Amino acid sequence: MRLQVFDTIEETLDLLEKKEAFHHEVKHELHAVLKQLLAGCNDMVVGLNSRVKTKDSLREKIIRNRLYVKYDSAQDILDTLSDLVGFIIECRFIEDEFKVLTHLRKVMNVKGEDGYYFHPDFPNFHLEHGSRQPQIQKNGFSIYRIDGYFLKDGQRVNIELQIKALVHSFWGDIEHKLVYKNTNYYVYDDFMKDLLASIKANLTITDRQLNIIYDQMQEDSKDGKIISESSFERQISKAINDLFAQKMYESLGFTLNLKNTSTILGHYLFIKDIRYGGVSNDRISALFKTFKKLNSTKMDFESEIEVSDNFYSPDIFVHTLGTYLISVINTDYDWFIFFKMLFSIEPGNNFEDFTLFLNVIKNYLVDNYWLNTSFVKLSMEQSSLLHDELAKMLAASLTEIGTIEIIYDKHMLAINKAFVVFVEELEKRVISYSDFMQYQSAYYDEWLHRLRKIFVD
Repeated sequence: MRLQVFDTIEETLDLLEKKEAFHHEVKHELHAVLKQLLAGCNDMVVGLNSRVKTKDSLREKIIRNRLYVKYDSAQDILDTLSDLVGFIIECRFIEDEFKVLTHLRKVMNVKGEDGYYFHPDFPNFHLEHGSRQPQIQKNGFSIYRIDGYFLKDGQRVNIELQIKALVHSFWGDIEHKLVYKNTNYYVYDDFMKDLLASIKANLTITDRQLNIIYDQMQEDSKDGKIISESSFERQISKAINDLFAQKMYESLGFTLNLKNTSTILGHYLFIKDIRYGGVSNDRISALFKTFKKLNSTKMDFESEIEVSDNFYSPDIFVHTLGTYLISVINTDYDWFIFFKMLFSIEPGNNFEDFTLFLNVIKNYLVDNYWLNTSFVKLSMEQSSLLHDELAKMLAASLTEIGTIEIIYDKHMLAINKAFVVFVEELEKRVISYSDFMQYQSAYYDEWLHRLRKIFVD
């Protein structure tokens, strides 16, 4: 005698097949709606993929989630499925995921009685985008997944909307095939999962690097040509080196080797201008005009730099590292020379220049979006406290190294990569904020050991 479960499954699959054409109509209509809703995100969204639930997928889900036990009829099973129609909004980069969600929250701002939101021009499409995002999957990784529904001909069709960066889509495909859909039993499953987690961490770093390159390529010069990163840095670094070597000789009667410091400043200006001003011939011309003006200005490389001792920033990373640098700015001649050159180049007062420099360094070492979406398995309050503690830990560890080498480009890249891996590992080990604080000293020592290896290797 056949098991009752398979009769239930067959009834549900038959009902799904009868509604297949209807579900495809919903998919087609909703695709058009989403394209209009996402019109303001054309610079971030690269694709809009969709699918209708298939019989094979539903059969597996009914058994895996024991839906045949929870519901009495085929219609009840279909009604409870959250993803009869699924959409994936593909973004260029990881940081765009949250931006797209923010855009949807802004345009779909009418709240219905059921707590779902809709746009007044598209009252048939509702999303529960007010829920906490990203969500944590069973594998421990985060995902922007939003429940919704579409009303057509008096019927409600449940929708699942995902927002994924290209690297996350790539990662999802890999994991889905190798882990989720793999029914083979392996004694080294934990090892494989750790290896896959490492791959995901590297993809996150790759995404960040590609983001920087993409932003740079979008900044066109007046003649329509793109100024490359290396070209911009070489021009600026050479101008800095030539100018300040001359000014140091005029002030001291000799000059030091300023190549490393000039390279750091050139790279700093490159990073800052991508984020704030855009790399263009106009920006380069403005910098060279500054150099020309400085060329006729007398500089003093013997007198102390005046910076207020009462430095404060609400950003714990900026405050911690900034307080340290102020304490050594007039005692460590490498830092003295660096800030003497920086303050001469930048247009603001010393405090503004100093704060801007620290913020650019922080953004280079730690992507705020990435850090702020870590530990999402904890409450928002606890995860926020942890984010501050980790930022403080990173800044404090840099002060222990102390030398100007902490802002060498090769070291900052290595620090960024090591810190991503360190935080991802902590996410697996830390179960609460109090748990982290209990072992904070040990975690700090572990991180400091990793950091020091960067400056030894």
